Amino acid sequence: MTATPEQHDVVALLTADHRVVHDLFEGYRTTTDPERRRQLVDRMTVEVVRHSVAEEVHLYPTVRKALPKGDRIADEEIEELAEAERILADLDAVDPRDRRFDPLVRELMDVVSMHIRGEEDLVFPELRERLTPEERMALGLRVGEAAAAVRGAPPVSPEGPGPGRTLADRVREQLTGRTR
Repeated sequence: MTATPEQHDVVALLTADHRVVHDLFEGYRTTTDPERRRQLVDRMTVEVVRHSVAEEVHLYPTVRKALPKGDRIADEEIEELAEAERILADLDAVDPRDRRFDPLVRELMDVVSMHIRGEEDLVFPELRERLTPEERMALGLRVGEAAAAVRGAPPVSPEGPGPGRTLADRVREQLTGRTR
C-alpha cells in the first residue's frame, strides 16, 4: 500500500496524537465512574509518554537545528512534557475516588493543552515553512515507525520492577529501554 503524505508527514502524525489525547480528556469529562476514569488516565499516561518519547528522539533534534531559537523552543516543549509526566506519576499513586484526583487531572489537561497549543500554533507552522515536504515525510516516517513498534510491543505489565515504579516509568522504559 502506498502511503499518502498525511500518513507520514510529521505534523499530521503528531497532530493526530494530539486529537487522541483530547478525545481521552473528553471521555474523562463525560464520565463519573471511578473505574472508567482510572482506565482513561492510564491510557492518557501511555499516549502522553509515547508521544513524549517520539518527540524527544525524533522531533526536537530537528527543531533545534531547523528553527530559529530552536534550542529554547525544544527545551520549553520538553519541560512541558516532563511536567505532564510528573503529574501522571502523581496520578498513578492516587485513587480516582480521592478528592485530589480530579484537580490533578485538570492540571494535566492544562499542561498538555498548553503543550499542544505551543506545537500547533508555533512549532508545526515553522516546520511546514522550513522543512521540505520530503523532510517532513522522512521525519514522520521515523515517528510513525516508533509508534508502530510500540503498538506491536507487549502491553506494559501492571506490576513494574522495583518499588515506586509508576505506569509512566514503565511505559518510558518499554519505549526506550531506560528510565529518565
